[in-house]
Amino acid sequence: MPEQNGIGAYAAYLPAYALTSNSLDGTQARAGGPARSVAAFDEDSVTMAVEALREIAGGTPAGRQLILATTSAPYDGKTSAGIVHEALGLDSGVAAADLRGHRSGATALDLVLRAGAAAALADVRTPRSGAPDELAQGDAAAAFTPGDAAAVLLARAGRTAEVLDRWRLPGERHDHVWDERFTAEILVAAGREAAQQALSDAGLDAPDHVVVASSNARAAAVLRRTLHGSGEDAEVERLTGYTGAAHPGLLLAAVLDTAEPGRTVLLVSAAEGADAFVFRVGAGVRSARGGRTVREQLADREELAYGRYLRWRGLLDVQGPARPAAPSPAAPPMHRRAGWKYRLEGSRCDACGGVTTPPSRVCACCGIAGSDIAASGGAQGKVSLRDRVATVVSVTQDHLTTMPETQVAIVIADFGTGADSSGGGRLNAYATDVAPGDVTVGMRMRPAFRRLWTTDAIHNYFWKLRPWKATTNDD
Repeated sequence: MPEQNGIGAYAAYLPAYALTSNSLDGTQARAGGPARSVAAFDEDSVTMAVEALREIAGGTPAGRQLILATTSAPYDGKTSAGIVHEALGLDSGVAAADLRGHRSGATALDLVLRAGAAAALADVRTPRSGAPDELAQGDAAAAFTPGDAAAVLLARAGRTAEVLDRWRLPGERHDHVWDERFTAEILVAAGREAAQQALSDAGLDAPDHVVVASSNARAAAVLRRTLHGSGEDAEVERLTGYTGAAHPGLLLAAVLDTAEPGRTVLLVSAAEGADAFVFRVGAGVRSARGGRTVREQLADREELAYGRYLRWRGLLDVQGPARPAAPSPAAPPMHRRAGWKYRLEGSRCDACGGVTTPPSRVCACCGIAGSDIAASGGAQGKVSLRDRVATVVSVTQDHLTTMPETQVAIVIADFGTGADSSGGGRLNAYATDVAPGDVTVGMRMRPAFRRLWTTDAIHNYFWKLRPWKATTNDD
């Protein structure tokens, strides 16, 4: 396999919600203060990884790797990247693996550059309620695939330093943090050394753009000043918080969104040591982006009330409806129906062209069974609806949901095209990232991979529908 030397495509995903105040007494947040990106109650590192990768990773060939870097994997002892692999519908010859820890984001990016892997960097941060850095920890994902359209690697360098900076024991929900004044000195020294070596190896005195990501806010600020950064990366971080393993990828994506081809970028990630990368922005950077820019997503978020955030994270125990918990899924049917559950595949009838969902041996449009189609020389194939836009044809409000919301919308949507949307496949699903009362007949929505619920230690993933927003991509 030829060695890759750059980034072919990239994407970033920010949840639809932002938290600007963690006041329990209703005190208003200071205008212009920090905000943190907040994953919805049905999101986790797996679902955000799918959202980031779905625009760019479809062509990952067999023999390559799919990497999920996170500090908040939904399973211990089970490869969470395998769920991402299944939802993306990748070739079974693509190996899936997890990387853990705050440094894993930079390591995953290195595997994209050196081994040709496709990588998602995704994290959900859950600091203790009222912690000093609660608004400084956020949720996000970024994804990268190899190539040279977006950026070419000029040099990289790394330093390792064993330091008790930010950690969490197995079974704990919240990070422990050592005094940042002590750990900042260690991380700044590692970051400065790695950056100097990478710049020297690249033959540069100073890059055009400097990006610094660190688990220690004090270290990040010092490194930005030392390396003469413009502070644009700090402005993004102020609106998202530190997003854990996703942070170096998120900040790099934000720079690639605006950087001109030919410019140079120094990326420094200081966590348990440091990793430094020097890139030259590629000629195809504008077309290399999947989905919307980081700044477009930042401008399109809904402000979240603190009490609602606490319910979503399970940090506030609220009495729900008198309704039994949803049953847990079983392994055999999940495996047998993986095409429908993870890839939203329907069966397409070659006799009439209609799509039946869930897949069936009998066409829901013309009523012809699969055996009859085969006898006439036709066939029933599979088609995925996960990347199509659907039109809502019916809306119902559920007031007895077991989710941490008092009300959710259940919709029926058609995936057909044109004035007559019948025959394109139909989905009965929960709406997400939208107020239930705002869902209307005729609304355009797109599938989003989400966690429905967790029962008996099993996460039940499936597809919901979220309002569709057109993607703008510069030529």
